[in-house]
Amino acid sequence: MLPSWRDKVRIVLCKDRVVILQLQGRARVQSKRIIPHVGEGADWQSVLALLESTLKESVWKKADVEVILSNHFVRYLVLPWNEASLSDAEQMSLVRHRFDEVYGEAGESWALRLSEGAFGAPSLASAIPQALLERIKALFESLPLRLISVQPYLMTVFNACRRELEKQDGWFVLVERDTFCVGLLRDGHWHSIRTRRVVNDWFEEAMLLLEREILLADKGDQFDKVFLCAPETSGAASCKRGALQIQRLQPSLRPGFTPAEMSPYAMATAGL
Repeated sequence: MLPSWRDKVRIVLCKDRVVILQLQGRARVQSKRIIPHVGEGADWQSVLALLESTLKESVWKKADVEVILSNHFVRYLVLPWNEASLSDAEQMSLVRHRFDEVYGEAGESWALRLSEGAFGAPSLASAIPQALLERIKALFESLPLRLISVQPYLMTVFNACRRELEKQDGWFVLVERDTFCVGLLRDGHWHSIRTRRVVNDWFEEAMLLLEREILLADKGDQFDKVFLCAPETSGAASCKRGALQIQRLQPSLRPGFTPAEMSPYAMATAGL
């Protein structure tokens, strides 16, 4: 029997793999698959070509598709609260101007998205290559699958943790195999964000960047609480590093997965 429009396919695009998870409704796992990307380089074009060839072989029909992008393909900026009343066009023009200031002219070819904070709080802006977004949309227009969202991994995880992080002050660290993000939360809202590539020891590199951010932060932002989300890695539930109290945010075991499978499928199950 073919799945209905209520069935869901989650696709995660990383520089070294494509992860596909098919769900019946929101819970029951129908199938799961990880396709390694063995080509040279880490460009999104080759990863998307791998996805396209995989989808042509699939038998899925009339399923809703959510695409999650590794933070490897995304850039972020925190924009301070602006008291001025701006139209949507003016607001996005301001966002693009800030990206151009930080990342240069390459920002002109990016698709921008703004996640507005609460009244008086900063907002988080994200950017992905415009060509990548257009290619994803075009791919699903040619298939009997309905694309319903394309979202950066950071936003997927943060939305899943929002209740736990609500009204919290501290540092948030999100780790992938090759990338990590370090951000400052005040009252549960973003106040800074940094993204770096993992070179050797992800924990040591993330902690060194975090300690640097703490030194550069205002005196009022000298928090010692750290929320660490690293579901693809092993480690203790919590630990200390100097004065830092590190609380590990670990996903619970989901039906249809063994404990060993939760790590490689962590990105695909985030927020489910």
